[in-house]
Amino acid sequence: MLSNKCKYAIRAVLYLASQASATKMTHGTEIARLLKMPVAFTVKILQELAKKDLILSSKGPKGGFYINEQIKKLPIINIVNAIDGADAFHRCGIGLHKCSDDNPCPFHETFKAHREKFLSTLSSTTIGTFCIDFNENHFLYVQKEVV
Repeated sequence: MLSNKCKYAIRAVLYLASQASATKMTHGTEIARLLKMPVAFTVKILQELAKKDLILSSKGPKGGFYINEQIKKLPIINIVNAIDGADAFHRCGIGLHKCSDDNPCPFHETFKAHREKFLSTLSSTTIGTFCIDFNENHFLYVQKEVV
């Protein structure tokens, strides 16, 4: 349902929310390395998120990316909308162009129910809430593996 670009964006934002602050910024290359994502692609995604005010950045040798408490209060759907757009939750689950409530594909009703639940979760849960899960269940494993 979500593009790889969107998945990388969510992972990067959750990492920043759990690790970085205005006093401890993280370079895009470091984020890519820690999260095992393509460096150039990750840096472009981070720049796009910064332009859309979903992460913060500071230039210079001690610069990097970070997130403040205000951004942690935003729902994670903001990242999806910024990267994939609102249409991400209106597409056919198997990629048909003419699938709709009036002309459903074989998976339409089942997929629609799952899609609506996922959309509801992303809309009602903040970045800060997800970063707690991410830190406890995922980042610590990646960090141990990389170090």
